Amino acid sequence: MTVGHLTDAERGTVARVRALPVVFVLLSCAGPEAPDVAVCRDIITRVCLGPICESASTQLGVDASNCEATLLMKSGCGNESFAFTSPTRAEVLDCRVPLLRQGSSQKVKPSCADVAEVFTDCPDLVRFLGGAR
Repeated sequence: MTVGHLTDAERGTVARVRALPVVFVLLSCAGPEAPDVAVCRDIITRVCLGPICESASTQLGVDASNCEATLLMKSGCGNESFAFTSPTRAEVLDCRVPLLRQGSSQKVKPSCADVAEVFTDCPDLVRFLGGAR
């Protein structure tokens, strides 16, 4: 094989190799859904990553010392059998999207602008977490 002159067989191999990363990405998204309790706890973890954003402390009445424990208790997410009813799981997943913009790891704090967007666009979620809206 010379550079720039591929046989039909070599072209097929190149195409398959190029498609491989796409296949890996698609497979990495496969698998069972996270249980409701895990989704709920994920949101609380992200909202409570310090320093606490002003919108969270103001609307939820929490600070860095009590945020996670308070929200787990008020929401019911501390219970392993927790399941969403109102808001629905679909609504919560939609509301969660801005919290993931900075990264999918729970160690990455969402920006305060993203937290504020969630609190503005998702009043049912704020009420669910125990806030006034």
